[in-house]
Amino acid sequence: DLPSHLKLSPAGKAPRSLQLSRNSGRSSGAALEPSAPAEELSRSGDRSLLQILSPRLRRSPGNFLRKGERNTTALPTAPPEPTLCGTPINGTLNLSHSNLTQDELMLKLDEDLCKAQLDRILELDISHNNVEMDLLYLFTLFFHMENTLSIDASFNKLTINILDPSSFCEFPSHQLLFLNISNNPINSLDTLCLPSSIKEIDLSFTNISQIPLNFAKKLVNLEKMHVQGNHFIYRAFSESENALPMCTPPPGTVHINAISFVRKEVGTPIESLPDKVKHLRMSNCSIVELPEWFADTVEELLFLDLSSNFISVLPNFPPSLQHLDISNNDIKVISPSLKSLSNLTVFRIQNNKIMGVHTELFPSALKKCDLSKNKVKLLSLTSALEKLEHLNVSGNLITRLEAAGHLPALTSLDSSHNLIPELPDGFGASLPGLKYFNLSGNKIS
Repeated sequence: DLPSHLKLSPAGKAPRSLQLSRNSGRSSGAALEPSAPAEELSRSGDRSLLQILSPRLRRSPGNFLRKGERNTTALPTAPPEPTLCGTPINGTLNLSHSNLTQDELMLKLDEDLCKAQLDRILELDISHNNVEMDLLYLFTLFFHMENTLSIDASFNKLTINILDPSSFCEFPSHQLLFLNISNNPINSLDTLCLPSSIKEIDLSFTNISQIPLNFAKKLVNLEKMHVQGNHFIYRAFSESENALPMCTPPPGTVHINAISFVRKEVGTPIESLPDKVKHLRMSNCSIVELPEWFADTVEELLFLDLSSNFISVLPNFPPSLQHLDISNNDIKVISPSLKSLSNLTVFRIQNNKIMGVHTELFPSALKKCDLSKNKVKLLSLTSALEKLEHLNVSGNLITRLEAAGHLPALTSLDSSHNLIPELPDGFGASLPGLKYFNLSGNKIS
């Protein structure tokens, strides 16, 4: 019952994939050439949803007809091979380190042939492969995996190329909670399109340089976020200003390419964060300082890792914070604002440039503190640290260690590699619970 200008073409071994081609007086081989609209789409600079999803409609490599093939007789289709589908074991489908390509992954997650297997997948691991595709198109493969909770697609070649996905960035009801797309060349989050159900995302080492304003609106349920290894550099000028012709500067001119202007709209790389986020890793991100809205926005934040950045002044943090790692920065002074973190129990500030420590500025709930590898010369342990259990002050310039208060909770003290010549009288009586005490590498004679 087909119109006269259409005819059936062979479609390889995959069932239900017969291809219709227009036959308007051309040879069979010519009839199989791409139609004009498809050619126009391929030439277009803007990628449409049709271009992104069209490979999904021809899932199997067998569906592609070789150019110039003249046999127009419909061949009998073979039954599907059950081994092509990925079969989960105890709810986990592990396809990592399999050297998978895009086409092979499509076969293993075919929505028609593998529906029974897809329904049983709770965790999917496709990390460390050669999957090279757009992130949105990758997620079309997951549409029918309605029970999947976790997806690890790290160490692939995923990109984001859609210019404006807002008109179709809607996902069916989904239970996905965890997504790892770290170590992919994503580059930008401006047109990110993901299920809003996600509670934890890993974007580490993805070459992103900005967290755009719309990011928080897209992932409203996000609680854990990992972005370490990216570089959020504060630009002094906008792109339009950079585009202006530059005159040759006079001799002695100093060029400034990156500087902190976080109080101005132009140049702020961290424009938004989901207000429900509780766990945030931003280590090794070239951060100079946090935006002024940070403490008032992430009011539920419990864990923050800002290690290995270029922060010189201790920022303001939300009072909810329990774990703070700001090691390997350029901080010189512990500000009084630290006292307001009444819930802080772990404080890591090693390898900075701190010269003086006033323990009365420390939160009373503090249990673990690492002040090693700074420039502290005098340390007085007062009763303000009554709940402190572990303290590391090794690798400083301490010449005198005092116990000016009763610290019954302290069980571990590392003061090695300092300049301590002796311990004052009554030192041990102030620390009745001490079980580990390291004094090696000092000046005790």
